[in-house]
Amino acid sequence: APSAGGLADLLGLDDEIAAPAAGGGGMGGAASLAPPGMADLFGGPPAPAPAAPSAKVVLPPDRGEGMQVRSAFVAQNGRVFQQITIENHSPAPLSGFAIQYNKNSFGLVPESPGALGQVMPPQLAPGQSHTGLMPLTATGQPQDSKGHVQMAIKNNVKVFYFQDQCDVLAFLSADGRVERGAFLEQWKSIAQEAALDVQGIGPANENVDSLCPKLEASNVFFIARRKLDGGADMLYFSVKTLNGVVMLAEIGLRPGQGMGRVVVKAQQTPYVSLLAESLKAKLLS
Repeated sequence: APSAGGLADLLGLDDEIAAPAAGGGGMGGAASLAPPGMADLFGGPPAPAPAAPSAKVVLPPDRGEGMQVRSAFVAQNGRVFQQITIENHSPAPLSGFAIQYNKNSFGLVPESPGALGQVMPPQLAPGQSHTGLMPLTATGQPQDSKGHVQMAIKNNVKVFYFQDQCDVLAFLSADGRVERGAFLEQWKSIAQEAALDVQGIGPANENVDSLCPKLEASNVFFIARRKLDGGADMLYFSVKTLNGVVMLAEIGLRPGQGMGRVVVKAQQTPYVSLLAESLKAKLLS
């Protein structure tokens, strides 16, 4: 990570900072500051919405007595949903679906006790399946679970237990862009950090003009850029979780070498490691 002094030069209110002209392409100058929309920054349309994660099997039929469950956590319009698919591989109908969450990192719980039943049919015949989008709220008691969400699902046979991983990127709000002065003040005041080295970054993700819109689409907001003498790019971002935790990130890239480093800082630390891992995954995707 650069020194606080270097970041002060980067984000301070001095003549070294070059804000991009409206409609201009690229991010020239010592640093470029993101306007409210990325369209002006990159001279193109706003970033597309991130692709929905593919649902994975969290309860196979041999553990569910013929019931298979697929799950994915999805962010839509500032809310978190669980995309859940139930498949009936048993010889008898399945019905009476209900779900309950254990305490988790995000305090996520179904919106109501009957939330699963409201997005599932009353009965699934043998061979049938159904996918529902179950709304969640962050009104539960948070407890560090490393991002895992343990669940119990009930049907007319019995109760089954499984877990899924919720990416912290699904838990970010659309108002997470921090003003540059506040960014600098917070960055200098926070000593603890989570840092990860990244190897195997593809050329597209070494390109700032393509990487920043990709991250903005996941509510990871670009704040500034610094180009080092050796050719490395230092990029700064901010995020805010749906329960109000602000995090600051630095991504260092060495274009052409496929190497980088992610550093995340926050006054409240429950999600810093999760965000660092998610940003690393984005750089490798």
